[in-house]
This record gives sequence, structure tokens and C-alpha cells, in this order.
Amino acid sequence: MLEQNRGWGLFSLAEISYLRIEAMDLFERCLTEGSPVYLKTFLDQQIAENPPRVELLHEVSEDLYLRLLSLQEYHADVREQVLRALRDEFDIDISPLAPANQMETYHLLETETVFAYLHQHSSRLTPQDTVMLRKTIEASLQMAAHLYADVLMTQELYHYLLDWLDGLFAVNIRRSWVDSWETNPQERVH
Repeated sequence: MLEQNRGWGLFSLAEISYLRIEAMDLFERCLTEGSPVYLKTFLDQQIAENPPRVELLHEVSEDLYLRLLSLQEYHADVREQVLRALRDEFDIDISPLAPANQMETYHLLETETVFAYLHQHSSRLTPQDTVMLRKTIEASLQMAAHLYADVLMTQELYHYLLDWLDGLFAVNIRRSWVDSWETNPQERVH
């Protein structure tokens, strides 16, 4: 009997591991295609299982949280690399245009606004510098916009899953309370 339970435990762990990998593959597809529908459909299927695969959902929520942190860090890095390059190469600080406490607006900067600021604060920019900086800044802003969209989608999926987990937890608590109440009628309050 113990061997059978151990076998089921290993099967369950293997199944959860497989489904977790599948969930993260679907998450990557969501990011690639710009739609959360693939992972949401998968999560809905796991929630509809009887009983719902709560352990899997917890693990996927942890994976999403870690990916969210990673994406936010990468988003901040994109900004920091441009600021550092401008500071090191041209002794220009554009942090007033792109404050660290307003990361959600960095990708909204317009290239012309940045260049007006650059020319205002540096007289030593050559035409070659301007061409190189334009490409660098445009690439940075495009990357930041892409990463910001990924951050928003990851937050959406993470909160979607947390809402479901909270709901499942509430249902389980209520179910255990009702079951306890029905099996122990002497504890009823009249």
C-alpha cells in the first residue's frame, strides 16, 4: 500500500512538473504573440479539474512572480545602459528626462525630446555621434516599450492567477467549515 502511494506521489510530482513546464511555454507564447489567452485557457483548465490542481497553480504563480521580477529588472537595465553610455561617453545626464522612479514612462520618451536635451547640454556632439546616439536611443526606447508590455501582461496573468487561488482557498475553507458543521450537529448554535 505504501509503495502504491509513493508511486502515485512520484507520478503526481512528474505530472505537476510537466504541466508547470507546459504553463511556462504557454507564457512564453503569450509574450511572443502579445496575448494572455493561451496561459489563461491553460489555467482555467487546471482550475476546472476536480479537484483543482492547486499545487500546480501555486508553483505557476511563483514562476510568474519570478519572471515578473526579471522583466522589471531587464526593463530598468535598458534605461540604465543608455544613461550610463551618455554619462560615460559624452558627460551628459538625461536622468531628469527618465527618472528611475518613473520607469513606466521611459519608453514614452520621444527621440526628438531626448536630442533637444542632448544638444542643449552638450556642444561637442558630432554628426557621427548624433547618428550613433539616435540609433542607440531609438533601439533602447523600442526595447523598453516591448519589455513594458511584457511586464504588464505578466502582472495581469499573475494577478489573474492569484485571484483564482484566493477564490479556491475561500471555497476550501467554507467547504471544510460546512462539512465540519454537518458532521458535528452538536456544535450548531441555536
